[in-house]
Amino acid sequence: MRLLLALFFMTVPPAGALLPSYKPERMRDLQAQGRVIVLQFTSQTCALCRQQEEALERLAKDSSKAAPVILQVDYDSEEGLRQLWRVSAPSTIVIFRGMDLLARKTGLVSEEDVRTFLRDAVARSRGRPRPRTPAVVRPKR
Repeated sequence: MRLLLALFFMTVPPAGALLPSYKPERMRDLQAQGRVIVLQFTSQTCALCRQQEEALERLAKDSSKAAPVILQVDYDSEEGLRQLWRVSAPSTIVIFRGMDLLARKTGLVSEEDVRTFLRDAVARSRGRPRPRTPAVVRPKR
């Protein structure tokens, strides 16, 4: 009985999980539409992944047409995708625009870091330079 309960809880996603899972046909449809797609490679044993997922869920609540589509990929079972897109660790975010892979980064946790990474990747794909941080001006002595 305990084994059955353990298996049940391992296969059921957490109650707060709002991000849809990766499906090849869904990915093909989104790429054909030219949408911005964010893939989060996650693992059941990764604590960093859960924090990252919370930040991505807040970003996913934006329902505008220009908002990126966020999908979760199981790091442990999708070895082919890991090799194809050179993902070496869980908590990696991979960003696509249509068929083009724009960027990948591992270990982003805060919503602001994820938002900045996404904004910079999309801006580079449009041919725009990355936004620069304002220079600190110090008075001469």
